[in-house]
Amino acid sequence: MKKQILILLFLLIGQNFANAHTCENETVKCPIDGKKVKFCVTMSMTTFGSFKDFQQKGAIGNHYEELINTCSNCHFSGYIEDFKEKYSEEEKNKIKNYLIKFKGTTIDDAQQCLIAAEIKELQKKTNKEIAFCYITGSYLLREENNKIEFRKELQLKAKDNLISALTNNEYEDKTVIANINYLIAEMERRIGNFDEAIKYYDLAINDPNKKDWVESVAKEQKELALKKDDNNKI
Repeated sequence: MKKQILILLFLLIGQNFANAHTCENETVKCPIDGKKVKFCVTMSMTTFGSFKDFQQKGAIGNHYEELINTCSNCHFSGYIEDFKEKYSEEEKNKIKNYLIKFKGTTIDDAQQCLIAAEIKELQKKTNKEIAFCYITGSYLLREENNKIEFRKELQLKAKDNLISALTNNEYEDKTVIANINYLIAEMERRIGNFDEAIKYYDLAINDPNKKDWVESVAKEQKELALKKDDNNKI
């Protein structure tokens, strides 16, 4: 009997490890001041669906918190690839001047995303890249009831950049456009712009190139907008 219990326990523990989020430490140098910055790069994770704004659920650990990191000295923030990128002296000076306002302040995970996005704006990166930084920051504030205005600020900036990405034809795959219009609608609904949300839900619903799931989910979320429900927990 003891042997059977031990086998069962081993199987359960093994299953938990199989489903767990794992990451690998990698140290890089800040491209602005050379200070070492440690990332925990996601190696594996198990997802069980997603929230209505595409944030993944499941055994994902601190995946979103670890995507973007910051230099503790100058507060340069970005993905690990951003830390490995080569910057001209002109770019470095522009970034340094931008970062001055954060000197001596404590930067949390969501603020790291804001800084990363604004640095990409300085560099004139694509709007879809910039939007994802803002969206990631909003994910990290989902349960932060004392930071609702900051979360809405990030969502507002995310939807503005998503709209610009569509205007600039940054999405080559036409089947993705309905997804983006749906995501714009979700950002609009979550910040309380219900009329705009309804407009973008309808664009997603009526898109002839949409993926199968889009219509039912967009109609479901549109009902919330019609009721003026800005629920951000879902």
